[in-house]
Amino acid sequence: MPVLLEYLKKYGQKLFSIQFFALLLIPASSLLAFAENVHKTEIIAHHGVLEDVPENTFAALRRVVELGIDGIEIDIRQTKDHQLILMCDETIDRTTNGKGRVDQLLYAEIQQYDAGSWRGPEFKNEPIPLLSDVLEFCKINNLKLILNARQVCIEKQVLDLVQSYDMYSQVYLWGTLRNLNTEEAEQFVKELVLISPEEITEEKIARIHEEKKYAFSIILNSDDRKTIKDQINMGVDVILMDYPCVAQDILGIQDQIPARQRPFKSRKTNHPQQEEIDNKMYVREKVKALVKAIKGTDPDKTRTAAMALMVLPQRHTIPPLVKLLKNKHPRIKQDAAWALGFCGNEDIAVYIQSLLSDKNPEVRREAVLVLGRLGSTQSVPVLIETLKTETNRGVKYDIARTLGILKDPGSAFPLLTILTNEKDWYVKSAAVEALSHIYTDKAVHVLADILVTDAGEDAAWTRTKAAWALAAMGKESIPQLIRALSDNEEVTRRRAEWALVKIGQPAVRSLVHALHEPNKFARERGAQALGWIKDKSTVTALIWALKDTEPSVVCSAVWALGKIGDPKALSALQSLMNHKNSAIRENANESVERILAKKENMVYYKKSLQKP
Repeated sequence: MPVLLEYLKKYGQKLFSIQFFALLLIPASSLLAFAENVHKTEIIAHHGVLEDVPENTFAALRRVVELGIDGIEIDIRQTKDHQLILMCDETIDRTTNGKGRVDQLLYAEIQQYDAGSWRGPEFKNEPIPLLSDVLEFCKINNLKLILNARQVCIEKQVLDLVQSYDMYSQVYLWGTLRNLNTEEAEQFVKELVLISPEEITEEKIARIHEEKKYAFSIILNSDDRKTIKDQINMGVDVILMDYPCVAQDILGIQDQIPARQRPFKSRKTNHPQQEEIDNKMYVREKVKALVKAIKGTDPDKTRTAAMALMVLPQRHTIPPLVKLLKNKHPRIKQDAAWALGFCGNEDIAVYIQSLLSDKNPEVRREAVLVLGRLGSTQSVPVLIETLKTETNRGVKYDIARTLGILKDPGSAFPLLTILTNEKDWYVKSAAVEALSHIYTDKAVHVLADILVTDAGEDAAWTRTKAAWALAAMGKESIPQLIRALSDNEEVTRRRAEWALVKIGQPAVRSLVHALHEPNKFARERGAQALGWIKDKSTVTALIWALKDTEPSVVCSAVWALGKIGDPKALSALQSLMNHKNSAIRENANESVERILAKKENMVYYKKSLQKP
């Protein structure tokens, strides 16, 4: 008998006791989760909820809090001036609108860059966080952290910060932080022991627990419910994953927790504001001194001088900066262009364009990025022409992503040409990102081809971006994504399903049709997507899917019906509670319990509302 029915049978006579009244205040689904999961597995989001938000940002942290996920893994690197920030890669190129190695950039410069727009316009001006701010946020919101140090020799600085925020009990160490000596590590009571998924046994986990350590598993690039559920049931303490919402659903948590806001640290704007200074003589002298500093040989001082010029009145700073664009030294030209890029004056673009033919590729890259920050749509034809003859991969990458920022429809064809003719997947990834901001019918088909391309690990990030781009394009991409559900490669089917979930309601009709596809994978993924979308109009179609000859499809349909939670499905699900297939039987029992729990909650809340 299902757990809920057993519970009601046992305690039915005490419904009006004071003790049971207290239990009624807890949703029935919470009682289920508690009854079945006495051991609480901690679910840690890998860089954040990547289907929704840009990685290693406050947007990712906020999303984790809203969904009730236990914690998040963050990557830590050190800037040139020894500030600890969140960044996965050695460079900031992939996840910001800037360029350069983290360890060669000053934090004041990194502050100027946008770390969110590449993922979507709703994340515009998302900053690159300091580790100190993240620790403060996680302390306030009681979030667990896996700290993954991506550089050596920053361990002591990281530990000092953890200590200053008294975060020992909320932190797990990873990356180079695992190399601490005994004395340094003794403060950290939570030590992770990694077990590969194929080697996990209850005996190994028990031995880890005997040593007062925590069994740790990593499930990346997978949303397989059985794998996740098996690890939870075996007693793994901490699981790092790309799809934490799946684990939340298995634990019976996600449906209980409405999106909620918890306090988080407010952020100041990144970009220095223009200040009007009346003393013209003072300003002129100041500008003269800063221009002289830009011509110096110390790169830190020259970039600092460029930043200082950004906050002075433009009528005094723009003329000398434009003049510096003609200097013979590449570094001086870069610094001058960089400062002009934050002035917000699109008329400056004509001077920046002259740098697109500079012999130094770093100068050309800076010029391209500046045109993007200025929002210079007038520069699109020049950028397209430059792209035709450019040979440097970095410059081509920057031109592609800048064309996406400028969103000119005329850019679609050259970007599609890159996807067709370019062999470098690094450059292709920028073109895919750009096309997510520029919709065309042709782009949908080319992106769909990228999604199903089997080109090895080099293409993985580009294919992920292609799925996100198709999701951003909405209903026009649904037919292509439905076809991808039948792909031979599991990773393609997974990406296509989550893109359809992101599109949501407009995809429902096509997903219902997918339940009748000849390919079993399409039927299976289609049912799962309908479960995540939770449209009650699909209940009848999913009940028919229970008659499918493939057990995996039946399992998916059973889960989807439980996720939707419509009592109309109870009879059909109850008929499967004694099915000969153990997976179907188990899923049916869980779905029945979930629907009954939801039903009990609704009855209780309705009665509560009726009371005077």
